[in-house]
Amino acid sequence: MFDISWINPGGSSVSKESLQRENSVLKRQIQELLTLDETGFFIELDSLLKAILKKALVLCKAESSFFSLSGKDPSDLDVRISNLILEEKMEKIRQQFKIEYLRWQESEAEMLTVEDFILLPLVRRHRMLGVIGLKLTSDAPDNICEILPILAAQAAASLESAILYERMFKRLLVLSNVFILGKEIVSNIELQPLVEKFLSIACDGTDSDIACIFLLHDKDDRPYYSYLRAADTSLKFADECENGYTPLIKAVRSDEKHRIITELIGTEFSQSESSKIAGLTLRDTLVLPLKPRDRLLGVIQVANKRGNFSYRPEDLDLLKILGSQVAFVIQNADLFKNLQRAYIDTLSALTSAIDAKDSYTRGHSERVTELSIRLAEAFGVPAEEVEKIKLGGLLHDIGKIGIPEGILNKPGRLDDEEFEIIKSHPDLGVRIMGKVEFLAAIVPIIKFHHERYDGKGYPEGLSGENIPLLARIVSVVDTFDAMTTDRPYRKAMTIEAALAEIERCAGSQFDPEIAVSFVRMVKSENEQRQS
Repeated sequence: MFDISWINPGGSSVSKESLQRENSVLKRQIQELLTLDETGFFIELDSLLKAILKKALVLCKAESSFFSLSGKDPSDLDVRISNLILEEKMEKIRQQFKIEYLRWQESEAEMLTVEDFILLPLVRRHRMLGVIGLKLTSDAPDNICEILPILAAQAAASLESAILYERMFKRLLVLSNVFILGKEIVSNIELQPLVEKFLSIACDGTDSDIACIFLLHDKDDRPYYSYLRAADTSLKFADECENGYTPLIKAVRSDEKHRIITELIGTEFSQSESSKIAGLTLRDTLVLPLKPRDRLLGVIQVANKRGNFSYRPEDLDLLKILGSQVAFVIQNADLFKNLQRAYIDTLSALTSAIDAKDSYTRGHSERVTELSIRLAEAFGVPAEEVEKIKLGGLLHDIGKIGIPEGILNKPGRLDDEEFEIIKSHPDLGVRIMGKVEFLAAIVPIIKFHHERYDGKGYPEGLSGENIPLLARIVSVVDTFDAMTTDRPYRKAMTIEAALAEIERCAGSQFDPEIAVSFVRMVKSENEQRQS
């Protein structure tokens, strides 16, 4: 154990008056320590570090101090803030801490002394996040040895949340920029019109009546997308030949070699290929793999060459050229979707950070998102607006990352002051997400999902249709999920009781039309499950 006896000199004999005085001081100190949770409101890490260090100075009456964050090597002090410490002195502390670090780890002490400084390692979940260094004065409280471990524990909890937020947000910004760039590349090219144009050119260029494309993923047994283009637009793949994925297409996919078949009759593919299109018989065909480099993207097929001609090498060359062009956009479209998935994964990680703080609402954001999407679709919301709910629902409570865990997980009812803190989470969410340009469209959901139809909600007190539609939708689902899950202060309600409450509050808390639509939808889904 490290020698820290010099911090708290003095005898053990105390009078009754001094004991009472110490108890009074201790009470004030505990109140001061508990308010350290307020540092959760700081979004920027530097602001948090300054707030913690200021609190430490007030509590411990230190004359100089520093705050260091842990890097790859925890024994290296990465000093972010220092007060009244000469660089020469700071270097001595760094060198001595590097020597003492191993011994401190082995002893599992709560603090250690280096030079004339007390060092408080901030440990969370068995990992050191940082170090607070304090040079105490003779005015330091007598019970400083009791204060310092509590200070370290409280500071470590706040620091962990801030570090998590900073890492996730940086990653989010990077992905956002990449995502926007990817979107600009293909923003005016949707797959469907692109494929239609490509197949039209393929038909005209090869004098064919039929053209098809089959897009494939490596591990999938069937195409994830197939499309038929014919002079007669009523033609479709036959019912018994789902998506036109016949043995011939499978063979080209398998060996990645093109096929030119002048007469299908008499070949091994005769029966399956000739009748793959309802109301039409295929006579001849040219099939080639869509493989611009070393990755198979799909298979292209043209059939029924016009006139009394056969498919020639120049037809094959034309399709290869067209294929290389369409492959570029298909690859970009895949990249765009992958970026979308990565983006959503990052946002999910942010919501997981909220769940980590509030164990009673784990999975809440995902449930609200899924149910809000279904409600929006049932309510007739346009598809592009439903897309906003996919992100807005996921992030509607993102502001809770700045709310102290003690309030989120309080086992009893919140007092007025605590409720005011909870009410700040929509604005905190706007502060976080408002910095991401791509997410501007979902900010109204985050900000206004706690507004009430009668104008008695927060943060702005909007009423009726002044509340954005998507926020009104998420509001109903958010409340329903809260009622039907366990909370620190009550058990979950039954679905029937929660729906009755939604009906009761239609027109006051909730948009009446949305509330009616939601109740109808949930009851219908429950009936389908039961049957």
